[in-house]
This record gives sequence, C-alpha cells and structure tokens, in this order.
Amino acid sequence: MACAACGGSPDETAGEDVIGSEALPAAAIEAPTPDFTGIPDWRPVNPADLLLLEVEDGVIAIELADWIAPNHANRMRQAARDGFFDGRSFYRVIDGFVAQGGRGEDPDAVELPQYPPLSGEFTIPASTVTFTPMSDADLYAPTVGHVDGFPAAMNEAGDEVWPIHCPGTVAMARDNDPDSGDVEFYIVIGQGPRHLDRIMSVFGRVIDGMEHVQALQRGNPAVNSGVIADTLARDIIVSARIASDLPEADRPAYEVMRTDGQAFWDAKQARRNRTHDFFFETPPPVIEACHMPGPVRIAEPQLDD
Repeated sequence: MACAACGGSPDETAGEDVIGSEALPAAAIEAPTPDFTGIPDWRPVNPADLLLLEVEDGVIAIELADWIAPNHANRMRQAARDGFFDGRSFYRVIDGFVAQGGRGEDPDAVELPQYPPLSGEFTIPASTVTFTPMSDADLYAPTVGHVDGFPAAMNEAGDEVWPIHCPGTVAMARDNDPDSGDVEFYIVIGQGPRHLDRIMSVFGRVIDGMEHVQALQRGNPAVNSGVIADTLARDIIVSARIASDLPEADRPAYEVMRTDGQAFWDAKQARRNRTHDFFFETPPPVIEACHMPGPVRIAEPQLDD
C-alpha cells in the first residue's frame, strides 16, 4: 500500500471578560448568540462507535464517524472484530505529521481479499448534519466549524461539509487512486495537515489517549517516507476492539460536549477573547477549529434507583 497521506477541554480562564467591540478588527465582531433552548451540553458516545486500540503505552479511544464515512467506519469495526490489527504495528510515524498503522508496506505484506478497496467518502451534503460555524476566517475553506464534536468545514455555497485534518483526526490511507483505501489508517499527530482535507476518508477522531499516540516511536521522514525499518522498534497494536463487544462492566464510557450547544459556544468565546492578566499583550480575537475540538469527559456511572 502506498503511503497514507503521502506527501480536552477548553482553556480555563476564570474571570475573563469578553472584549468590547470598539476599535477591534472585523474578525472580532461577534455573531448573535443563538437560541440553545432544549440542547443538552453533553452527549454520550455510543459504545458501537468506540474503537479501542491498545498499545504498550495505554489505550487509544477513537470515536468512529458514520455521519461522514460509514463504509470506512464499518471496515474498521469489521477488521477489529476479525482480530486483523492484533499484533500489527504503527510502522510509519512522522513527527509533526501522522502515525500510520495497519497492513504495512513490507515486501511480504499479504493480499487482503476480505477487505476490498473502498470508494472514497470525502464530503457529504450539508443538509444531512448540524454544522456549527466558527466566527473567523480559515485559510483552507470558506467556513470552518464543527459537526457533532468533529472539526469540519463547509463550501461557499453552504451545501457541502467535510471533516478537517486536526491533531487526533483518524483517516484511511490510500494509493493515488481515490478509491483504494482498505485497512491502512493514520492518526494526525502534529499541526493539522489541512492540504489533505477532502481527499482522504476521515472516519474518526481520538477522544482519549492521544498521549499514547504521541509516545509512538518515530521514523526518519527522510528515509522511506518515515517507515521504521527496524521492525522490532515499531510500536505494536496489542489489540483493537469495539467497546460494544466488551462486557458492559469493562467498557470505558465517554461523553462529548455538544458543539451546537451553549457550553461549547461559551468555551469558544472565552478562548477567542483572552483577557486574563497573563496576556500583557492581548492576542487577536481569533480561534481556529483545530484548536477547539469537542471536549470529552469520562461519563458518570449510572446509579440504579
């Protein structure tokens, strides 16, 4: 397989005030606060959408995104249930770019007729999702924002949406053919490689355990595109499981802040307008979507009545 992509919670700034509008650049003009009536602040993560990758350093929890790439998400569920990833490795890891794992590119890599190439899933009609825009301009898209916790973008016409490449984004690798992904995936580990937006099938994002991804052994990007030649130096995927397949008592449970609700709106405004005394030079009132992923928390246990 050719190379993939060849080529927490908001800041807590207690006591901050929103910057006034006088003499501020156009980017600082705030949109009217929407009506959030009836929208809860948090949503539970469906255990059927939770892919758990165990590596030596810990467990990486990935929320699968059927809203954008149902076939790729289902392929990951299938491969996890087949035990395909167990014992394989993150074999191509480039600092500041991606950590790639799956089938591998060694000369003896096996053919995988059980995992035929998938058609690319790159964009979807905007009418099928709730897209919540950011306030500020973006270099790569007319509008950026969020869909259900995932950083996303929208075209100028407002009728097409796609996920964007931010740290923690998980997508399928492929050859030059847009429809050639199978079970080779990557996790973004550096500054978002946004040039990959709309040309790679994003199917999830890391919601917990990103520190374990960052702990993976790096390859040399100048040698074989970062493939780690010494197989013994590669980090092994001990297991890959779907949370819903585990006994209920053994499943981790998460909640994601609703990115179309009041709490996330307030978090965006606080991070965008930094007025804490620490900032003796006031930063521009601008925030990027990649800097505002939907916050995640461990779900509170449900107590029996």
